[in-house]
Amino acid sequence: MSAKKISVIIPAYNEEKFIGGTIDSIKKSANFPLEIIVVSNGSTDKTSEISKKCAVKILNFPEMLGPGVARNKGAESACGDIFIFLDADTEISANTINEIVLNTDKNIVGVCSACAKDLGKNKRLRTKIFLAFKNFIHKTKFHKGSVAIIFCGKEIFLKINGFDKEMRVGELNDFIKRAVKAGATYKFLKNCQVKTSFRRYRENGYVKIFWFWVKWRILFLFKKEKKLAEEYFNK
Repeated sequence: MSAKKISVIIPAYNEEKFIGGTIDSIKKSANFPLEIIVVSNGSTDKTSEISKKCAVKILNFPEMLGPGVARNKGAESACGDIFIFLDADTEISANTINEIVLNTDKNIVGVCSACAKDLGKNKRLRTKIFLAFKNFIHKTKFHKGSVAIIFCGKEIFLKINGFDKEMRVGELNDFIKRAVKAGATYKFLKNCQVKTSFRRYRENGYVKIFWFWVKWRILFLFKKEKKLAEEYFNK
């Protein structure tokens, strides 16, 4: 049993198709008790009901919060020494929790390698190429980013006041940057993996989403990205 207390925080908006599998994968990944918190972020489907059946802690908010706010609300109610922020449509490999515990202290912020699930046959190759590129730039620290998961020590989370509540896009990268600037060490764990849904890429198109991020990054440099972020978030 780990001496460290672990809190897994899952912001979720209408994720009834995925939340049960996500919670189940977390429970299978740890050989010790941990805390799972689902932040139902304005959900109108059965996300909360399914989460309750899985015997996890539920925070219900009737109106949709920004993603940073939802994560912060979950952290405020958490009692762990290590926080793991996981997307609601993402399952983790059987060794993920143990690997995070072994590699995390109060001044660590990190991510895991990622692969995709629920893809059509004609999308598999381009998704593998896309994720191979993402994993490579995260592993080499060329870009300190994340796909579907971030973990950190509670102390560094509190030191930087959590996620930026005003950011609706790019808040994960912003969190990592501020944590590193505040003295945290960035880690990429290659020995464990998250398996996340790429349905938004399939629905909206890889080129379209890639172009959105190019535009957002350019506008962000000039502090003019908010309108574009609002359009993306309200789709």
